[in-house]
Amino acid sequence: MTPRRVLSELESLAARIGISVRAEPFGRGVLEGRGGLCWVDGKPIVVMDDKLPVADRIAVLAGALSRFDLEAVHVAPLVRETIEATRAGARPRKRRATHPGLARTRPRR
Repeated sequence: MTPRRVLSELESLAARIGISVRAEPFGRGVLEGRGGLCWVDGKPIVVMDDKLPVADRIAVLAGALSRFDLEAVHVAPLVRETIEATRAGARPRKRRATHPGLARTRPRR
């Protein structure tokens, strides 16, 4: 399966479980990072920089999907392996209190 196909499968999976995926331009000097999962009005959304290469988009999306229970959903074996590898390799992040619905980003200095 090609990387573009893996990305397409991940996007399809996200849509099936009700997660919006958006690639938006991250303004230089405004946002840092590649993107990730955020919640807006109680709904999950994955936002990523539209300039990311396919491999990085896969990593961002797989990382976001790894936070959800996907046992009851049919997922292609390679896509499931990609998500599981992200889940296994992810370090727990310290959570900070944030405003509901706002992405956790910070301006570059």
